[in-house]
Formats: sequence, C-alpha cells, structure tokens
Amino acid sequence: MHEEHYFHPFERFDIRDERLEEFLEEELRRRFGVIGANGCQHLREQLEEARKNDPYSFEFLIKELVKKYVKLATQIRYAKRIKKTQEGPPDRFSELRKRYRLLNQHH
Repeated sequence: MHEEHYFHPFERFDIRDERLEEFLEEELRRRFGVIGANGCQHLREQLEEARKNDPYSFEFLIKELVKKYVKLATQIRYAKRIKKTQEGPPDRFSELRKRYRLLNQHH
C-alpha cells in the first residue's frame, strides 16, 4: 500500500479502524458465499481451508480487500471534509432574513 502512497514507507503505522473488521467479514462472506445463522463458524472454516490450500492467493485477496477499504475510507473522509468546508460558518442573520421575507409578503 505504500506503493500507492497511502503511508510513508519508513513510517510505522497501526490501523485502528473499528469498521475494517466489519468490512472484511462482509466482503469475505460474499466472496466465499457464506450466509446463515452459523456464518461465523462456517466462514472461519472456509478461510482456514483457503489459507491452507493457497496461502499466496489468500494473502493477495486480503491485501486487495484492505486496499479497497482504505480507498473507500479515504474517499468518504475527503467527501466529508469537502462538505464541511462548503457549509461555511453559521449565518447569524438567517432568522432576520426569514422575518423580513414574511413581513414583505403581506404588503
């Protein structure tokens, strides 16, 4: 992921995102076709089997999913930042403008 400039290659990083685990679980359930009430145990078995059968493909899949998550999280964070800057400061005179419009409509 440092090739795509998500973090500095010599910088120590620690992912602390509570939604990452939820995202990975949902994506892996979809990829492995796991549904139902006993989904966690079945998913765990599927993941262990996939990891045992082809550890390189399994690692690649996890890397791709984490990359996808980071891109989505970055886009969401950026969109929230843009929205916040577009909102601007609070309008102190909005209430006065509303009253003025109401007063002028009756005349």
